[in-house]
Amino acid sequence: MAGNLDASKAIEARKAKQSANLTETVQKFMAFGVLILLIILFGALSGGKFIAVNNLLTVVLQITPYAILGFGLTFVLITGGTDLSAGSVVGFGGIICAKCITQGYGLFISIVVGIAAGALTGVINGLVITKMNVTPFIATLGTQFAFRGLTQLVGAGKPVSIQSLENKEIVSQFKFIGGGTVFGKIPFPAIIMLVLAIIMGIVLAKTGFGRRLYAVGSNEEAARLSGINVFKTKLLAYVLCGATSAMAGILLAARLASAQSNAGTGYELEGIAAAVIGGTSVMGGEGGILGTIIGAAVMGVLRNGLNLVKVDAFVQMVIIGAIIIIGVWYDTLRRKKQNSL
Repeated sequence: MAGNLDASKAIEARKAKQSANLTETVQKFMAFGVLILLIILFGALSGGKFIAVNNLLTVVLQITPYAILGFGLTFVLITGGTDLSAGSVVGFGGIICAKCITQGYGLFISIVVGIAAGALTGVINGLVITKMNVTPFIATLGTQFAFRGLTQLVGAGKPVSIQSLENKEIVSQFKFIGGGTVFGKIPFPAIIMLVLAIIMGIVLAKTGFGRRLYAVGSNEEAARLSGINVFKTKLLAYVLCGATSAMAGILLAARLASAQSNAGTGYELEGIAAAVIGGTSVMGGEGGILGTIIGAAVMGVLRNGLNLVKVDAFVQMVIIGAIIIIGVWYDTLRRKKQNSL
């Protein structure tokens, strides 16, 4: 009798997982369909300017920081958490890297230090959330201000520019990382984004760590009872989010050859929106890197297209805010429907 009950539970669990995977796939296709429709719409409204190759490459370059930021946020959202400090870490990572370059450290070391600084912010977020039992929203809302303050302190409230350095070679190399092109006109940051997407996608889909992330996000208590180290899993998710946020900040600073103290302001919402539009659930347990790339592309196309058709910047903020609300609302309805089955 017990064997039949276990078998029945296993079948039900398998069916639930298959249903979740199917739903996530459907949402990715929906997001991709919206992306294609937006491209067609703005192509027509802009008189073909939007679909010009140079403009599309510009869109790719523009979405790169948001997508990379979104990768780390996807990991955190899958665990059922959130990270409102990610935008501040974008500025922090960028200014730490630029400061190291101006102090005479090599480019590679400066980038590593910048990413490590971002990872350290993830450690802080993860410990506050897991050890102090502060809800992710409140914890990262607090660290959002703390990390922005640190950014302002490091830069003394001013931009840290590397443009005037005597070593023009390192200036050229840094600018190439942020805005150089390869294979003709393909932005180098897009190559970085693609490589990172492949690596993080494999981690999510093919490793034990990825499976533990989904398990924690689906049911934290059940994951703990099954022997999963919830503390370690969550902590690593926030560390990855901090590291990718800093990477986004470094790319942004490299493109401008200057790190701004206010860089990344509001980027956390862009990253969360990209993840949610691409099928990542704010309730946890669902999501993927491919969907986040599609979501970031939707946001980038929307912003670029609205600029081309001369829509007021404040109206753009209203539209993007509405899209975030609709995305979360749809996800909530979908989860309720799943739970009722």
